[in-house]
Formats: sequence, C-alpha cells, structure tokens
Amino acid sequence: MPIQRLFRRLALLCATCLLTLVSACHIRATQANGVTLPQGWRPYFQPSVSGAFLRPGAHNVAMLVRNEEQHLSGVLVLTFVDDSGTASVIKTFKEDDTNPPKLSLLQPGNYRPACHQGGPCQPTHIANEAISLCFGEASCAILYAEGDSFRELAVSD
Repeated sequence: MPIQRLFRRLALLCATCLLTLVSACHIRATQANGVTLPQGWRPYFQPSVSGAFLRPGAHNVAMLVRNEEQHLSGVLVLTFVDDSGTASVIKTFKEDDTNPPKLSLLQPGNYRPACHQGGPCQPTHIANEAISLCFGEASCAILYAEGDSFRELAVSD
C-alpha cells in the first residue's frame, strides 16, 4: 500500500507540474520581453535580433511570429521607451516550410536592390541598423526604418 500511495502522489505532482508548464508557455506565447503581442500572433522559437532600428540609441527587438488562424507568418518589432514597450507586425508573408525565414542584423550603409523590370537600381542608404529577412536560399530583403515606419528593400530573389 505505501508504494501505491507514493505513485499516486508522484502522479499528482507530475500533473501539477505539467499544468504549471502549460500555463507558463501560454503566457510566454502571448508576450515577448514583457510586451503583449498583437492578437493572434505567437513568437517562433528562433533567435530574435536586437538593434537600434528606428533611431540611434533606440532599443528594438525583431522576431519572427506566426498567426495560425490567418495562416501567416511575420516580422514583429518590439520598441522600448523607458519602462514600457510596444509590439508591431511590420511584415507578413505566407508560411513556407521549404524556405524557412531567418532574421539577422544589418549595419547602416548603402545597399543595392535586386533590379527588376526597369525598377530602381540605385543603392539605398540605410541610416540605422536594419533587419535582414531571408527565406532559405530563395530570397532576401532588408526591412529598415524611414521615420517611424518600416520599408522593404528586396536585395535578392
């Protein structure tokens, strides 16, 4: 009998731990760095990228997010001012497991776009740190701030 009681207590303890873990994961999934994410968006479990995207000295974090209801993925930027933060999805795209997205940090500088059908081919000057978004070996784009909004520069396809 004492062994059966021990197993029951152990099973109850495991169930309690599992419920705590599930609750913590749900909270973590709706927040990033203490900032509530937009409705329906959840972070990928991939590394984020930190930089000064909006202006020199700014504290921003870019991460990949997914909205399962809309079947979309995206790039979300967290912006921190003093003790508070905001979260904005700055780019969305269809989910594609064959060419998974990856983020990296780009330094300020001049970047040449991929020239298509008579589009602009002059280098674009990017004043602040920026986000490189690549899809496997398929394509890459630079997401950079101009004023308080983000623009996209296709650099390969």
